[in-house]
Amino acid sequence: MVNVGVMVGSAIFLTAGDVARALPHPLAQLGMWVVAAVFSLAGALTIAELGAAMPQAGGLTVYLGEAFGKFWGFLYGWSLFTVIQTAAIAAVAVAFATYASHFLPLSPLGVQLLAAAVVALLTAINALGVREGVLTQNVFTVAKLAAMLGLVALALAGALFGDSFAGSAERSTASWANLTEAPPGAASFTWVALGAAALGPLFAFDGWITTSYLGGEVKRPARTLPLAALASVAVVAVLYVAVNGAYLLVLGSAEVARAPRTAARTAEVLLGPRGADLAALLVVVATFGALNGNILAGARVLYALAQEGLFWRRVARVHPRFGTPAAALAAQGLVSAALVFTGRFDQLLASCLFASWLFYALGGIAVFVLRRRSRIPPATSPAPATGSTSDRPYRVWGYPVVPALFIAFALALLAATVAAAPRDAAVGLFLLLTGVPAYFLFKRSTPAP
Repeated sequence: MVNVGVMVGSAIFLTAGDVARALPHPLAQLGMWVVAAVFSLAGALTIAELGAAMPQAGGLTVYLGEAFGKFWGFLYGWSLFTVIQTAAIAAVAVAFATYASHFLPLSPLGVQLLAAAVVALLTAINALGVREGVLTQNVFTVAKLAAMLGLVALALAGALFGDSFAGSAERSTASWANLTEAPPGAASFTWVALGAAALGPLFAFDGWITTSYLGGEVKRPARTLPLAALASVAVVAVLYVAVNGAYLLVLGSAEVARAPRTAARTAEVLLGPRGADLAALLVVVATFGALNGNILAGARVLYALAQEGLFWRRVARVHPRFGTPAAALAAQGLVSAALVFTGRFDQLLASCLFASWLFYALGGIAVFVLRRRSRIPPATSPAPATGSTSDRPYRVWGYPVVPALFIAFALALLAATVAAAPRDAAVGLFLLLTGVPAYFLFKRSTPAP
């Protein structure tokens, strides 16, 4: 539920048009979502091997530190704190408040205040206990899955029953032919077009790594983490293909490419003016759940850094009553709320997006490094019961092909991102490198053991 809730945020409602403009054929558009699912699953299963072997809070911070040294683990955690995780929280909070303004008369400042307030509310809920945070996540994840599946069901009803479908405001537009026919004058595919079309779906799937941040609080992590990775990506893949199929059934590829808010336009065609209300409510529910998942998981990384003496010491404190990293949650919440009011969080997030894939690639390489260093026995041999980092209670399926393909894909996407936006990449690199002096500052302040 945490992985699904984080993945299913605002991207599924915003990126369909980008894919349609890059790849005009509807089947190619659906295929791109499948491709994104395959590579996201490869990454999730690869990182799950590390999570099962090292079930600690912090995710890649722990894994990269073990494979390459504490500096690399710190650099990942620092990048999450300075922009990646906090800007994602700010961006999703503003998306929530913006769509909530469909129902409430809010000024631009009012949107920012509501966004900061919902960050504070969910930070407080997650500080009250893991169970409270996960319960909130589960409720809103189920709600948004139900709403999105309802939209899919309406689209299927419109295509199956046509004019006899009483709920359809523009009945004749829902057609099975929309799934197979490209718009007139559609251009042939190019590698550039394929790369451009992949960015939106991959961004929509981003979040598959989230449960690795919670390793220290997951029951039976050797079994749970890989199953969570497989199940969450599979659920989201089916959902994303179904929702994009609904867009295409109702609107057709040409209108999907033109519509600025694809989900709203689809709901409007199916339900009339009330469809806009439904779409706004759907995005509110989806972004609220995604926001909670990001807050729940991200603080665990800061907590792990502080435990290593590589962050402010107070952040390593666990609340004496609730047993949660309340100080880490508060630090994350303060930075996220501040980014809401800067109005620059979206640009910062775009600038550092490439950094996420850099660390994902390093995580894949860490699997090879730690296996070689630990001399892991064959999969048929029983795993040792020592609890050390050399244990592999779960081994990624298809090794070494699956992790190698994931690493190659991550590096290719990284190169494409840098080539397409060198200025944003340079800004992101600068923000990333601020972690270098920060690392030595925290290291100097940590007493020797």
